[in-house]
Amino acid sequence: MTGTRGRFEKGVWVEEPIPDEAEKAGTAEKTPMDSRIQEVSADVSGTINKVVSLAKDLFTTEEGRKHIQTKIDGAANQLDSAIKDFISESEKVFSSRKGEEKQEKKQIKVE
Repeated sequence: MTGTRGRFEKGVWVEEPIPDEAEKAGTAEKTPMDSRIQEVSADVSGTINKVVSLAKDLFTTEEGRKHIQTKIDGAANQLDSAIKDFISESEKVFSSRKGEEKQEKKQIKVE
């Protein structure tokens, strides 16, 4: 009767597991890999719950919506700046090519 306790009910011995020893027996049966899998699963589940909670707060609270708007505005400003830089560089390239064409035309003599 190791790891159990019991009592007599109607003349019959009924065994009850001791809680501490039952937990030890349950963990002893798990392999290290099973323990790692269970630990990682719990971590992933917790992380997913945190992400869902954050997403909910971002979309349903005023503070969350302001944060999203700030990020959108920042991205829009970066995109606008990149487009302006591209246009500026393109204009420089085209103007230098026009200058080269004019020089080439001047160097050609027609007799």
